[in-house]
Amino acid sequence: MVSFTVALIAVTPAVSFACFAAAGREDLEPLLWLDKAAVANGEYWRLWTVTLVHASFIHLLFNMYALWLVGPIVERFYGSIVFGTMYLLCAAAGSVASFVFGSNIPSVGASGAIFGLVGVLIAAQRAHDPMVDRQTRSLLGILVPLVIINFVFDLFAGNIDIAAHIGGLLAGLWLGWLLVPARVPPMAGHWPPPGGTPAPTPART
Repeated sequence: MVSFTVALIAVTPAVSFACFAAAGREDLEPLLWLDKAAVANGEYWRLWTVTLVHASFIHLLFNMYALWLVGPIVERFYGSIVFGTMYLLCAAAGSVASFVFGSNIPSVGASGAIFGLVGVLIAAQRAHDPMVDRQTRSLLGILVPLVIINFVFDLFAGNIDIAAHIGGLLAGLWLGWLLVPARVPPMAGHWPPPGGTPAPTPART
């Protein structure tokens, strides 16, 4: 079974490259990007199709690299179906934040959804402490500094849809806190207390 991450990394560049062509820039991209006026008129598919189009090859490359890093971890934590749902919810949250708080300029890119996945991992690590290998734990440990650095860069870069980044991140933080990773055990269940009996996993209400 092809993972949802691999499917996204296959489909997103395919659509983006189609839009990079002259005809795509004229006909396809305007149908997919986040046009706020069009959304207000009922074209709600743009809340998600915005993730399929990018401003440049570098923009696409950075987003797909970030997705390749964090996507498989989220998918391993929650499974493909929940991961796919999270991606779509974070994409929608980023788009709605852009619609409400962003400029009237059309937006492109999957950054809102990817920031959401980063938020999922940050919250899941702190709320549920899933058991992961050393390499994954090292990556999880640098996510917060990377987010801070990225937002500082956004403030000075210009022409960046910061609202979409914040909206996606907040949605991911909420999802990661709310949903316990079902595919990996928590660290607490693998460390016996002083008496030698394994500690029970607490129930969440």
